Amino acid sequence: MPETPMSKQSLQPNKTEMWIDAENVSNEGFVHVFHHLDKKSLVNCILACRRFQKLISNDSFWVEHARLNGTTDVLPPLNWRRAVTQKKFDGNDDGQIQVTNLNFDMKRMVFTGHGYSTITPKFESHFENARDQTIRGVLRSDDFLIRGPADGIRMETVEGHPDISKCFAFSYTSGAILVFIDFVSHGIDPWVMDYVRPKIRISQKVSHRNDCSARLSFAVQLNYNETQWIQEIGMRQTNENVDQKRFKSVNKEWEQWSGSEWEDWVLELNGYPSGMRHLTVLNEGKDGLFWAGHYGPKVANIQIQIIMPETPMLKQLAADTEKCREDEAPVAVEEENRFGFGGHRLRLRHGMWAVPPAQFREMEDDEDE
Repeated sequence: MPETPMSKQSLQPNKTEMWIDAENVSNEGFVHVFHHLDKKSLVNCILACRRFQKLISNDSFWVEHARLNGTTDVLPPLNWRRAVTQKKFDGNDDGQIQVTNLNFDMKRMVFTGHGYSTITPKFESHFENARDQTIRGVLRSDDFLIRGPADGIRMETVEGHPDISKCFAFSYTSGAILVFIDFVSHGIDPWVMDYVRPKIRISQKVSHRNDCSARLSFAVQLNYNETQWIQEIGMRQTNENVDQKRFKSVNKEWEQWSGSEWEDWVLELNGYPSGMRHLTVLNEGKDGLFWAGHYGPKVANIQIQIIMPETPMLKQLAADTEKCREDEAPVAVEEENRFGFGGHRLRLRHGMWAVPPAQFREMEDDEDE
């Protein structure tokens, strides 16, 4: 007897739709799910309803989220987190500093992946995409500016060094690498920069070729805003100013055949005034023999660290006592967006003037002569 074929309907499994009432799911259950979501999904959950927004905006959520993702280095030290939670700080026994609204933005720290972790500027990809891994001319972004005149600035591979894989080599005309750091966008709260004013350490490794002389200027400057002082026309420090708490620099020249060992260069900013929000880091260098190619100084591993004091302590607001003076208006030359001043070049960035701080010292020395 022939078998009767089964109907298509009988072959299909029964589908049962299940609806889960969010009211029946505990907060802990939702938090467990949230910790497994990516950033975009978390943002969508924050916008979904007030309950989700409250759960995700809680500081404890982001501390645990950082722990699960292995990124606790972006968070401030534990004793500082406790002090902020308890609103108890050394140096404020008289209550002159209002601490009610002092809180850490944990979400921004974890979302950006920066916060109090070491900041390492990223621009290697621009060199990798350039011909011969060399930047010629000017390359700008919101985070850096690379000026490579003559033969440009080239990214080179470093062999045999345990800590350095890539470096940036300068040519025979002064080139510059400027790094711009926005502390707030990196997760450092404004009140920290005003009332704590933590130590800021800027470090890098520096070398040069043994067969050619070279010189390098390494300078850092704290700013109120992104373009102030270094990019702003008419603002520069004077030689008479001895209270340079938000500016530090190192200048060095190497003779030919003086060795080529890598050196650690470190600049630290302490005791700076309140109101600082941005940092500019400058490296400006060239070779000393005017040779074609990249015989100038080499720079690698630029890093910025925000170091909180061991004891949670607040300081009174500090005024900026550094002196500046107005410069004469630069004279425009034919080349677009370039201007001459005392034999130096000023560049426009976001509609502002750009004068690297290492040139300020040289420009003023020329004027004194």
